[in-house]
Amino acid sequence: MSKRVLRTTLLFLIILVVAQIAVHFDVSAQTSEPAKLKIYVAPTKVPADNKAYEVIFVQLQDSKNNPARASDSITISLSSSQTDVGSVDSTITIQKGETYAKAKFYSTYTPGTTKITATASGFATVEASITTVGPVPSKLVVYGLPPVLPANGQSYEAVVVQLQDAAGVPARAPLGGIVVTLSSSNTTVGTVASSVTISAGSTYATASFFASNVGSTVITAIASGYTSGQLTIKTEPVNTNPVKLKIYVGPSKVPADGAAYNMIAVQFQDANGKLACALSSQSISLSSSETDIGTVDSSVIISAGTTYSMAKLYSKYRPGTTTITAAAPGYTSSQASITTVGYVPTKLAVFCAPSSLPADGQSYNAVVVQLQDSSGNPASDPVDAIKVSLFSSKTDVGDVASEVVIPFGETFAVAKFSSMYAAGSTTITAQTSGYTAGQASMTVSLIDKYTLTISATAEPNPVNSSAQATLRIYVTYSGLAPAPGATIKFSSDKGGNFSAVSDEKDGYYVCVFNAPKVTKDTVCTISINASKTGYTTGNSSIQVKVVPTIRTGTLDVFVKDTEGNAVSEASVISISEPRGASPLNGTTDIQGYVSFKDVTAGNYLIEISKSGYEPVTEEVTVTAGGTAMCTPVLLKTEGSTDLSWLTITFAVVGVVIVVVVAFLIIQRRR
Repeated sequence: MSKRVLRTTLLFLIILVVAQIAVHFDVSAQTSEPAKLKIYVAPTKVPADNKAYEVIFVQLQDSKNNPARASDSITISLSSSQTDVGSVDSTITIQKGETYAKAKFYSTYTPGTTKITATASGFATVEASITTVGPVPSKLVVYGLPPVLPANGQSYEAVVVQLQDAAGVPARAPLGGIVVTLSSSNTTVGTVASSVTISAGSTYATASFFASNVGSTVITAIASGYTSGQLTIKTEPVNTNPVKLKIYVGPSKVPADGAAYNMIAVQFQDANGKLACALSSQSISLSSSETDIGTVDSSVIISAGTTYSMAKLYSKYRPGTTTITAAAPGYTSSQASITTVGYVPTKLAVFCAPSSLPADGQSYNAVVVQLQDSSGNPASDPVDAIKVSLFSSKTDVGDVASEVVIPFGETFAVAKFSSMYAAGSTTITAQTSGYTAGQASMTVSLIDKYTLTISATAEPNPVNSSAQATLRIYVTYSGLAPAPGATIKFSSDKGGNFSAVSDEKDGYYVCVFNAPKVTKDTVCTISINASKTGYTTGNSSIQVKVVPTIRTGTLDVFVKDTEGNAVSEASVISISEPRGASPLNGTTDIQGYVSFKDVTAGNYLIEISKSGYEPVTEEVTVTAGGTAMCTPVLLKTEGSTDLSWLTITFAVVGVVIVVVVAFLIIQRRR
């Protein structure tokens, strides 16, 4: 093989290897780029009540199912497979730099499940299901309110047609309502309106009946897709001897939804249970046995010449049965039961949506807390708003608002979740009195690059040779938040060694630096390295000055004069001292004594002086741990004593002269 061919072959191989490496690194760089869409629904069930709920979340994720940030704004198209169950916002936008966007779901009155589909250019289509909850209407039930009417050629709103599910629970009409066709089997007795519409969201409607002649007739209700219902209505002559009351309710069951229902008829009857009319207007008192389930109008008036009057039930949010009592003085009372139906809350359910968020120190409305019954259906508290306490099991990963309130009449509420800068999972717990607690897991993923930043202090600094200095390190994620759990390493360019590192929590770390033995001032540059999986390693340094060990002693100075008397207020200063030692400067006390503590060991030349005395210098050596004694003697300066006596003599002579002069002046005047 020629050299040229060999070179060509080698060049080709090199290019191939480099290309493979480039491809590898290119793939690695794309792992945090958006690769797919993910739909979250929270909560997964909502009431079929024709309301809007912000419960759809569409998130960008990378190939490892971690949240990914949009490099540019991305438009998401949404659709619902069963629009009779509910619809969804047609489009939402994930803004640049964000990982997800929210959409509203619009429920209808039709219970069921629909699939929400999300599509976006460049991404595979994804879908998730949401269920709306409520009784599914399947049949019609007819009530007479009342079922016995006067045969007097008048019209009465007395035919009630209700939608019910298979179990007899009242069910709401879908959007558009339901048109019910009505008929009477015996039109000579009475006729009924040809049709009635149960409005969307209502469970029943009332139709008119025209009572013609005495007898009975069967009222039939028919609507496409529903089992028909029938009821017999009687028409009777009216007597004028009322002795008792009779309560009729229609329908017998209504939703526990806080609404008012005109569904109670109070009628006069004679002793045989036949129709009777009021001779004069009569007030009838009404009461409910279970006011937490429903209340009733306190009274109604049956007008003179009429046989009955209507009253309203005011349902509450607590399902159950209450007994309605009608009473009036002089009449036999009557009772009837009414049942309100609904889901009874027993537990809390927690949803995290999205269940994976970036570790970026931001707050997200991502924790949903819902009241549910034992079967997992959404339910509202029957009495009041509910305060729910929230907890995060790992607050270093993320924390949740301490409390959230589920408003009265609602089934869920949303709380803030605050992510930290550490990847991991935390369990969110929701609890409140009277309900079983709920939990859900939230994952925080590290999708952004953070560098560990380091700050350090040393105490003491300087430090003595072979002594110890405490290094206190504070590590953060790019200066944004404390970084616990990092691995800290130290090295010194001038020797010494380090103890094991202690993690003090909240980003603080402590290590003891054992300084090297030195004979002169030495500056040690200590390099610090902080590392943690998923973060860019941080480096920093701190300088610690190491000084030779300083040895000290005590110097006592006792100053006397030539006669052995203590000399006070004598100045004692050092003229020279050992290298690095501080100059001495002191004054003797009344006993002629001054002491210098913690004096650097070595040779000193000190000067002792005082006015009127000759200054003296002394050499003294201070030993480490010892006490050096210096006893200098001060000599009075020459002539200092004669001068003092001369001063006294002049003073005395002066006084004598003054006295003599004064005496002579006095004698001359005489």
